[in-house]
Amino acid sequence: MLFSFCYLYFLQGDILAEAQYVFSKGVTTYSITGGAIIISLILQVVQWIVALLSRLPARWHALSYFPSALMLAILSCVDRETIEVFSFGVWVWLAPLALVAYVVAVLLIRAFSWETESDLYNIKSQIYPNFILLFLFILGVGAVPQSSDVYHYELKTERLLLDGQYEEATKVGERSLCSSVRLTQLRMYALSEQDLLAERMFDYPQYYGSKGLLDVTDTLSVYRFSPQCICRHLGAYSDPSVHSTERYYQLVLGDSIWNEHTVDYYLCSLLLDKKLNQFKQELPRYYNLADSIEGVYDGLPRAYREALLLIGQRKYALDGKVVVGADTLTTFTDYDMIDRFRDYNELKSSLKDKTELINRTRRQFGNTYWWYYDFGYMIKGE
Repeated sequence: MLFSFCYLYFLQGDILAEAQYVFSKGVTTYSITGGAIIISLILQVVQWIVALLSRLPARWHALSYFPSALMLAILSCVDRETIEVFSFGVWVWLAPLALVAYVVAVLLIRAFSWETESDLYNIKSQIYPNFILLFLFILGVGAVPQSSDVYHYELKTERLLLDGQYEEATKVGERSLCSSVRLTQLRMYALSEQDLLAERMFDYPQYYGSKGLLDVTDTLSVYRFSPQCICRHLGAYSDPSVHSTERYYQLVLGDSIWNEHTVDYYLCSLLLDKKLNQFKQELPRYYNLADSIEGVYDGLPRAYREALLLIGQRKYALDGKVVVGADTLTTFTDYDMIDRFRDYNELKSSLKDKTELINRTRRQFGNTYWWYYDFGYMIKGE
């Protein structure tokens, strides 16, 4: 029961919640805690009934847990494909076959196994076979699910977002370099809710360009947290007639319904698609960069400041000056950022082997726009 509860609560809870939402078409919801308790109790009742009917010798008592373990394995054999297109898969024939083999095994054990009075008091002969059987059942149940770590990250992040726990959502799988389009979108939304999108966007792998922010063409209905939820956050739902995210940004920003989140999504999408010239033109429209405001450029989010260093002429950028043509846009006073930019360029110029270049620069500067701009296209995610 302890294994069953922990397995359902910590490992499979989010997947079962997603499955119930999809299969019920959003009519019912699944409680991770309540579900783990109820299912564990039901499986234990099944074991009691099986033990009563089978009357197995004490040495083989753990075999009475096999039907419960089989039910738990079938219940937890859920992945993305199963949820999107419901199917029992191989369990249609494997489960009946396993139960027939189990009944035969029980009958043979009852017919040919016997225990002497001394065996009943021999703790080793009683405990070891049962522990081995339970251990094998646990291994078997745990080996059944085929869901990837990234899928678990997606579902847990989604649940935390629905609960309004945005900071916790950004911590899910934060050390993993694997990601997916959906996981990236959920993370970026969590950052945006904390007004940190343009500040921390590159703390996470970005493998999908602007689609890692929002894709209004993704109309799958199986998500509890859909792209339309992000659109609502940006000021307006996306109409089915809008066939590109870029067009969605244009419509929202062209109206009075946009907000600061819309602006950052739009500007960050330009950075992710490496449209630096367009980014330079659009930035002053939404951020007051008047010369009369002291240190206005230094107050920009980190991703914007790093991008501006790539826009200007490289020889000036190494000194923190953003010079475009004959115009000096600004001189940064963020000396830590300028030093990092110099270190990045020095390291990049000192390495000749392509693989070493990508890996070493990523370890030190993988959370910068500079690395994304130079090498991000070479790396794939999931």
